[in-house]
Amino acid sequence: MTIIQVYLGLQCFMRYLFLLLMVLATGCADKSNPLVLSGKTMGTTYRVLIADSTGAISASEIQNKIDNKLNKINKLMSTYDPESEISRFNRAAPDVPFNLHPDTVKVLAFSLALADQTGGAFDPTVGPLVELWGFGSTATTAHPPEDHRIQALKQHVGYQSLHLDTDSTTVSSPTKRQLDFSAAAKGFAVDAIATILVQLGHSSFLVEVGGELFAKGEKRLGQPWRVAIEMPSAATRAIYRAFPLIDSAIATSGDYRNYFEANGQRFSHTIDPRTGYPITHDTTSVTVLAPTAMAADGWATALNVLGPVAGMRLAEAQGLAVVMLVADGNELKALESQAFKDYLAQNL
Repeated sequence: MTIIQVYLGLQCFMRYLFLLLMVLATGCADKSNPLVLSGKTMGTTYRVLIADSTGAISASEIQNKIDNKLNKINKLMSTYDPESEISRFNRAAPDVPFNLHPDTVKVLAFSLALADQTGGAFDPTVGPLVELWGFGSTATTAHPPEDHRIQALKQHVGYQSLHLDTDSTTVSSPTKRQLDFSAAAKGFAVDAIATILVQLGHSSFLVEVGGELFAKGEKRLGQPWRVAIEMPSAATRAIYRAFPLIDSAIATSGDYRNYFEANGQRFSHTIDPRTGYPITHDTTSVTVLAPTAMAADGWATALNVLGPVAGMRLAEAQGLAVVMLVADGNELKALESQAFKDYLAQNL
């Protein structure tokens, strides 16, 4: 038996997420190899590994169901598609209820709840600021925007003005707002694929979309799916820690591959919605384990904005399994929440 390490550090839609998926495999003739399905979606790629054969339909039928769902999510939540649902909302007149698909309602409801829990460190209306700093769908910039432009645009950012009616599945705002689900949509897509696989009778699989992962069951009997957190370095790729991923999701938010420098100063792509400026603390990456990929995705972004002190304090209060890698001079310091330590103690 040989061990093949398949690297899945992939560029994401609005930010970069880097995880290493360690897949144990034997020769091509070994029928115990997982079924592998892959494709493109949301400006990145997806990969699905199915380790059991309990499903009732063929691989091509499974892939069709996955592709159809991903295409539907993209048509709802992509800011790159001018005719997507949220793009049409972003152009709509304020103070008029806008009808949303139930999937969009789920992502928006999660985003608004997380915004409340984090005091606005997570904000689904931050998109205009991300665009202003050159990290959105427009071309990147080599210079930071003037402060007066930032302050003016901040008037158009703020989740508090959004009113979501889950009964009528509508959203409205007295002032114009623009939705951006770049920190939740890929996680939602992972969860949606996992739901499809469970409905088809599968109980052992791993799903990845743009670096977001969810694992269920085992790769083989007694062999769980394994992942590793990457050391945050733009020059090299090395592992900080590898561990089993058991019936859980994982996501990482980091700024070490997506930034620009001007006048000797580095500007991260992670924008703090509360200030309008990129984060300036020393956190280089935040990894979160959670029951769903959408939760892991959103919390990783929010805690990265909050930084090592406020972020870890909130992680402990919420009982989140979190690893923060923080620059300490020329070295990296790892901060692990109690929930993450407990997870390792139970599963290593």
